[in-house]
Amino acid sequence: MTPSRRRLILVAMTGSLAMIMMDTTVVGVALPEIAEDLGLGESGQAWVVNAYLLTLASLIAVGGRIGDLIGKGLAFRVGVSVFALASLGCGLSSTGEALVGFRVLQAVGAVLMQPASSAIVVSTATPGREGRAMGVYIGISMLALVAGPVLGGTLTTYVGWSSIFYINLPIAVFALLMAVVAKPPALRDPTGGLDLPSVLLLVVPLPLLVVALQESGEWGFVDPRVLGGVAVGIVGLLLFLRRQGRVERPLVNVALLRDRGFLADAAMLGFMQFALVGAVIHLSILTQTAWEFDPQQAGFATLPLVLPVVLLVQLSGRLYDRFGVRPLAMPGTVVACLAVVGLGISAINQSLAGLFISMVLLGLSMPFVTMPANTDGMRRVGEGRRGLASGLLQTVRMVGGTLGVATTAAVSGGFEVDPASLSGLDCAGVGDDVLAAAASGDPKAFAVLSEGLAPGAACLEAVRAGISRGIGWGFVVAGLVAGGSFVAATRWRSSCGRVTQSPRSRGRWIPTRRRLDGSRASGACSITASVPVGIATRSSHTVETRSSMPGLCATSISRPAPARAAPASRATSRRSAAEAW
Repeated sequence: MTPSRRRLILVAMTGSLAMIMMDTTVVGVALPEIAEDLGLGESGQAWVVNAYLLTLASLIAVGGRIGDLIGKGLAFRVGVSVFALASLGCGLSSTGEALVGFRVLQAVGAVLMQPASSAIVVSTATPGREGRAMGVYIGISMLALVAGPVLGGTLTTYVGWSSIFYINLPIAVFALLMAVVAKPPALRDPTGGLDLPSVLLLVVPLPLLVVALQESGEWGFVDPRVLGGVAVGIVGLLLFLRRQGRVERPLVNVALLRDRGFLADAAMLGFMQFALVGAVIHLSILTQTAWEFDPQQAGFATLPLVLPVVLLVQLSGRLYDRFGVRPLAMPGTVVACLAVVGLGISAINQSLAGLFISMVLLGLSMPFVTMPANTDGMRRVGEGRRGLASGLLQTVRMVGGTLGVATTAAVSGGFEVDPASLSGLDCAGVGDDVLAAAASGDPKAFAVLSEGLAPGAACLEAVRAGISRGIGWGFVVAGLVAGGSFVAATRWRSSCGRVTQSPRSRGRWIPTRRRLDGSRASGACSITASVPVGIATRSSHTVETRSSMPGLCATSISRPAPARAAPASRATSRRSAAEAW
């Protein structure tokens, strides 16, 4: 494959992932405008975001398996097309129900193209430079994730909320054109089929679990609906995992998790997404309520998180190619978790300077965790099974992000100001329903409350402090939970299979490495080989070659030196040497 074709494929795949990740966060700053136009309440606004996230988390593994069956190239093209049409439908929606439905359809397109695109990127990258390719792929997607509020706020302020969905159309057309020109490989694995019981055991319990967690702040943590939803969700997911270990062609290849390195990669991605998505979405709510930013200002307030990602994306890929996962991930996870906790402390104390510093630290650390973990996880399997590996990794990521949003919202709801506690304060005659909405972080209700009160009024400050305190504690909990990523980084292990010698190599060592699924792939691994260099009476020498493939352990290959032969004539020795070579 020519370098120009590799670049075209990378551009197409990167553009598609940028759309997916941007739509995770771009809606947050536009929710007040959407709610006003479509008449959505608090629950309806939440579903505009969560319908997309829940569908991604529930079906991403299904999309990876479909890509294996029909081919990654076809799955990518179909997914991009569905996503573009659904984005058009979102922009044209005139009711909340229609918008939520098209958001679900957007996610269906995303689950087809995302596992396919990541498998194609790794499979077509230059051997030994997969980290650089994935650095571009993952880094730009992270940029889109954190740039979503900036773009969404600007478009909502000057064009209207529909434009945040229309922006996907030219990106989708460009990605499809690049795919047609570059012709990415099919990478099919048509054996087996799609296990429908596994699909049901994933798409039913997971939404129940997430909804129960998210509504626990409003319903109460001991409410029967919360306890029942959590119990059914956990039991259903355990049954799903149990079935994956028994069926011949699982939807999620849980056997991959037996490798400590792959398990650590997945855990790091899940925990980091848990902290990042919840933080980005709730930062927009925090700045629009506690500091009364408009949508554009709230979007630009996330720039301290965006710019470090832009500056470090390529550096993280190059460092991964040189050093591997652990030297980057261990310090990266520590800084990221402390940064999210710092966001919470700053929100509780209503410190903009603290928010700025914490966002910068989070942006500096994220590329050194997510990119190495994703690339290493994809490297550990053969090309034919990279759809399954990508599906598993992205399922963990999306589940982490969805649970992060739900957990942060639940913790925030637990610290809301009770309207009854404001009865002794002058709240300009605002009704309890508006006070409750303002205390829950509804920017429009907060604006209504602030219109009738002077700046610094006791009622206004009490509501603002309650919002900041609730979101702040949500960040603190998210940062502490994300500390599991550091534990995963410490448990990461490299993986390398046997390196064998081809019988036709004529004395040259030709390395192949065995992946987790038993397939072989060419490529250098760190090898220490004992190679005979002379006649039988000579001892063997050791030759060591270093690998350009980080994450693969050093493997020793020994060929015992032959037994010392009896003394022979000089001519016989020459013939023996010739025959040996």
